[in-house]
Amino acid sequence: MEPTKLTEELVNLLKNRGKEETYNLGDILIEEGKESDRIFIIEKGYVNVTKKDPMGNDVLIGTAGPGSIIGEMGVFMGVERTATVRAVSDLKVISFGKEEFFEVISSIPEVSSYLIGILTKRLYNLNRRLINAINSKLMIVMGNYIIDKIREGNVQESFGENAKISFDLSTAALETGLDIEKVITALNNLAKAGVLQDYKLIEEVREGGGEGEEKRTVTELIADPQQIKSYLKTISYI
Repeated sequence: MEPTKLTEELVNLLKNRGKEETYNLGDILIEEGKESDRIFIIEKGYVNVTKKDPMGNDVLIGTAGPGSIIGEMGVFMGVERTATVRAVSDLKVISFGKEEFFEVISSIPEVSSYLIGILTKRLYNLNRRLINAINSKLMIVMGNYIIDKIREGNVQESFGENAKISFDLSTAALETGLDIEKVITALNNLAKAGVLQDYKLIEEVREGGGEGEEKRTVTELIADPQQIKSYLKTISYI
C-alpha cells in the first residue's frame, strides 16, 4: 500500500479544522469490513495496514507515518473498509467525519487539487492490481489444469521431475470454463514466469472424414508439477 501523503503545509492548513485524537500502541483506527465513516491524518507516529488472506490470517500490506491520510478511499468510494489500520507506536492524528472532510476540502482548493492528483494515481494503481489479480487467477486455473493432466498420466516423456505433455486448446477451454484467448494468455504468462519450458503452440490439420479438414491448435510444454505448485502459491494472494 502506498499511503496518500500531504505536505507539511497542507497538514497545517487542516490542523485547526479537524479533531485532534491520540491513540496508543496496538489501538485500531480502522477495521476491515466496517463502515467507512472517518478520515485520519497522521501528525505523529506510525500505523500498520493489514488485510485478511483467504485463511483469515493478517497480511501486512503497508505502513504509514506523519502526513499520511488514512481511510480516504473508503469514504470517497462509499465502500466498507478494505483493510485494518493499527497503531504501532503512540499516535497523534487529525480526525474528520465524512461530511466534515468534504466541507473542508471544498473550502481549501490547495487540498482538493492535491488529493485529486493523488487519488487519480491511486485508482490507476488499483486498476493495475485488478489486472494482475485477473491474470493470477487465470494462471492458477491453467496451472492446476496442467498438474491434473500430468497426474492423469497424459505424459509424452519424463525428464526427472519434468514431464512433457500436450493438449488441445479447445478441449482445455471446455474443461476449464475459459475461452481460448484466456487459456493462451495464462499459458503465455506461466511461460514468462519460467514455470513452463519449451512451450509452443502448434496448428494441426486433420482429415475430417467427409466433412473436410479439421483445424485445431495444440500446445506442447515441459513442466515440473512441484514447481508449478510453488509458483501458484506465491501468486494466490495477489
